[in-house]
Amino acid sequence: MPHGGDIVDLCSGDPAKLKEIECFLLDMDGTIYLGNTLIDGTLAFLDILKKQNKRAMYITNNSSKATRQYVEKLARLGIASGEEDFFTSVNALVYELNKKHPGAALFLLGTPALEEYLLENGFKIIKEYYPEPEKRPDFVVLAYDTTLTYEKLRIACDYITDGVEYWATHPDTVCPVSGGRSVPDAGSFMECIQSATGKRPSFIAGKPNPCMIRVIMEQYGYSPEQIAVIGDRLNTDILSAINAGVKSICVLTGEATLEDIENTPQERRPMYVFSSIKDVYRILKN
Repeated sequence: MPHGGDIVDLCSGDPAKLKEIECFLLDMDGTIYLGNTLIDGTLAFLDILKKQNKRAMYITNNSSKATRQYVEKLARLGIASGEEDFFTSVNALVYELNKKHPGAALFLLGTPALEEYLLENGFKIIKEYYPEPEKRPDFVVLAYDTTLTYEKLRIACDYITDGVEYWATHPDTVCPVSGGRSVPDAGSFMECIQSATGKRPSFIAGKPNPCMIRVIMEQYGYSPEQIAVIGDRLNTDILSAINAGVKSICVLTGEATLEDIENTPQERRPMYVFSSIKDVYRILKN
């Protein structure tokens, strides 16, 4: 992996400006951990934020887990957090569903943890196919479903073909795991559904949609100048920051490579590029 000094040459932003950030929005998969392995420098970075009275919040497109599961996972990795420190693509989806149709009936391509969360938030879950229009769901919702079955896919495609509104939590095609591997994510399922129905979601809640970032700014009173997003994906993490008008930091511990960044149009490049989150820690420390 290249040295930090080489990588900074790709940055359009002044690294010293990072000391002015009040809240860092952190992607998780590929940014602070890979699978069950913590990325070196993460604990030091979080510790320096605490000492400097800055805030870290975790934003992720991964919709396979409930927030409490993320709290438990970070605890196993030695990171103390609370549910209030997280904002996921599921939170963004629920935020938008509540604006458009509170208590909607949903056909869900998602995990049991996601189903439980949606039920807790007042939504109804339909699990069978009904040809009668009055029994159909209001939305088909596609998430990162690690319990996906052919039957779920078939029913979802039937409802989408029937004209039921189709939403998704996020567009990531793969999710990085340890050992340099990746597993199929919601975006891969999206391609499958499009091949079968010719349709794509009318709304995608997660990054690069800036919804998560904007809700956080609204709820906590941050200005765009006080926020920076740290992530490993150009087409989600970095683009969401650009779309929200906040600073973007790409780390090379997950999906993106230097070659990817060099081949990206200037207007879609991250403001900062570092080998890992450890480099951000070094800047804040000095």
